[in-house]
Formats: sequence, C-alpha cells, structure tokens
Amino acid sequence: MAETKELTNFHYISLTDKGCVRTNNEDYLGYFDTLNGHVFVVCDGVGGLPCGEKASQTVVNSVKFFFSNFYYKDPVQALSDALDYAQDRLADEVRNDRSCQGMATTVVLALVRYNTVYYAHMGDSRLYFLHNKELIRLTRDDSYVWSLVEEGKLSPKDAESHPRKNELTKALGLFPPCTPNICSKPIRPDEKDLILLCTDGLYNMISEKEIQSILSRRGHIEEKGMDMLKTAIKRGATDNISLQIIKFYNVDSRTTISTTQAPVAKTSQRKKLVIALEILLAVLFVVGIAVMRFGNRTQPTTERPTRPPQNYSINIKTDTTCNIDSVSLLYGVKIEDIVIFSKGGNYIMNIPVKKILKTRYYDNLATFERLYGTSRKRIMIVNNLTSPHISPGTTITIPF
Repeated sequence: MAETKELTNFHYISLTDKGCVRTNNEDYLGYFDTLNGHVFVVCDGVGGLPCGEKASQTVVNSVKFFFSNFYYKDPVQALSDALDYAQDRLADEVRNDRSCQGMATTVVLALVRYNTVYYAHMGDSRLYFLHNKELIRLTRDDSYVWSLVEEGKLSPKDAESHPRKNELTKALGLFPPCTPNICSKPIRPDEKDLILLCTDGLYNMISEKEIQSILSRRGHIEEKGMDMLKTAIKRGATDNISLQIIKFYNVDSRTTISTTQAPVAKTSQRKKLVIALEILLAVLFVVGIAVMRFGNRTQPTTERPTRPPQNYSINIKTDTTCNIDSVSLLYGVKIEDIVIFSKGGNYIMNIPVKKILKTRYYDNLATFERLYGTSRKRIMIVNNLTSPHISPGTTITIPF
C-alpha cells in the first residue's frame, strides 16, 4: 500500500508491506490534516501478544480523532494527551473483547505545525532526521537491549544482533500504563531536510548507514522509499515493514515563528487600502470629538441614554458534552459561559463570541486580528477556513 500527497511546504510518502514471513500485517500508519496541524503516525502491533493488528489500528484511529477534535495551543501537551487518549481507547477495546487482553503496540508520532516538527514515541519504532545528508536518530528504543547500551554494558553495534533485542520495556496498551517519550525540543527543518518514521521491520533489514546513503542521494522520495522497502524484502523481511518520509521545501529555518500564531502575511494592496481607510476613520473621529466639545460650550449638556452592548453567540451541535474543555480553549471563553442544552437527541453548546459579520471587499484576517484581538489562526479554525483570503459576503464568526 502506498500513498503520496503534495502540500504547501512538504511532500510525503507512506509505504507498508507484510514482509516475507508474516501472514498478516500488524503495522498500521496514517497521515491526517487536523485542527492542530499535520499528523504522521506509525504503529507496530507487538508480536507475541494478542490482537496486535487491532491494537495498531485502534491507536492510529484514536490519534486521528483526538487531533481532529481537540485543539491545543501547546503542541507538546497535545502529543502527551493524544497518547493518553489512545491508551484509554485500547483499554475500552479490551473491556469489550476479553480475547484482546494484553494487546499492545509501539507508536511513533510527528506533529508538523508552522514548519516545526514535534514528536513522541513509545516502543522501538523510530524517527530519524536527515539534515545536511547526516542521519540523526531522534528516538531511543524502549527495549531491554537499549537499556544495556545506555548503561554502557553493550555497544550500539552489538545491540543490533543481540538475541533479546525485541524485548520491549514500553508499549502503548501495557498495564500499568507507560509514560510516553515526548520531544524536549522540536525540530525546525531546513530546505530539503527529511523526516523518516519507521518500524523495526525496516531498520532490522537495512543498516542506518544504508538508510543515510539512500535518503541522501538525488531523486524523489517515492523512489527512495520503494528502494528501502524492496531491499528489506530481498533480504528476507522477517517482520512487517512500514515507513513514512517527509521532505520539506519552501521553509526557512532562520526565521523564528511562534508555535501558537500563524506567520505574518506580506503587505498587499488590499491591506494598504485597509490601513488608509482606518486612518481616514481615525481623522473623522478626532474631528467629530472636537465638534462635540465646541458645541458643548454653548449648549446645556444632557445625559444621553447608553445603548446596551449587543450580545453575539453561536450554537454548535455535538453528540456529547465531554469536549467542552476543547470548545472552551478553541473559542477562548470560560467553561461557565458556555450554555449546554439538549435538542433532538443532540447536545447544543451556546457559545458567546465577539461578533458575527459579513465581510466586505476590503476585509481580511489581518484586519479582524487587529480589531478584535483574536489570532487569525483561531478565526480560521472556528470558521473552517483553508485560506486567509476571504471572499466578500462571507459570514465570519469572531471568537474571543
């Protein structure tokens, strides 16, 4: 199975194969474009335990659901909570089907947000980073043999052929639950840098030196991925093989961009027009104040009744009330300000917002960001916008 897709600043490929020995494929992998960014995940059902295939599929599907429905400002916390959520879903599967008691899976997970890569893992599936043709392994194997390497009792070279190399010390689904390994520092890729996620079925058949050589050479990542897959199969492929390669382009690692705010757009003609109109309105406002003050010198002052502020709110339909925390974060409102009621078998959440308006020909997200103090990223997420360019007449909700 293979899949490729081109996006604005990276290109990726996903490959998986059952190998030459196994009768089924217990690996499972996925790519998802979510509220939190672009998510890549690779899982390897633990052999020797029941329902490995079900375990890996459950985790990938849980990761997709979590990142697609619960928005986080902090990507690192999102990774941790996503794996906790997947752990809970595995426990639910066991409660529903006792034959799956003990099932577990490895996981390696990458979240790409604003050209920055955050990652987490558990087990012996790996994440590599190719930078300036140098291959860097960013994950450590949660295995008995690798613990010996870290204690200085075994060399990394001897670890590759050790008879107990497949004994894991951590996996998703084990009880008591294991603590996931979360990146201490995200990656900021340069132009043409590569990220590789893979299961042990790949690196057990192909050395890291060979992986570095294949990834560093010229050519498309489809060719590099297929070359590694075919090489592993030619050598016997004693396990399932899965890999994802991400190649970055149109990125500049020298520019620091906040992980919770979108990059600032370049000044356009529309933006210049908006600025000019705002200056004109400001001048008119000052002139109006001056006229009012001059008039008040000759006329008696009368207190005018104040107009009550208009309250804006929207209703969203949900099947459960459990995601109220995520809704609170997404719209920037307090939980106690969200009113929940039942209608037609669904829960309706009434959420206060700053304004609901129809855009004019000169409106853009930069304008709303300035006027209402709400980030353009939040506006895009709340309104399901895929581009910062808005057509005139579009109805926009401005969240707090």
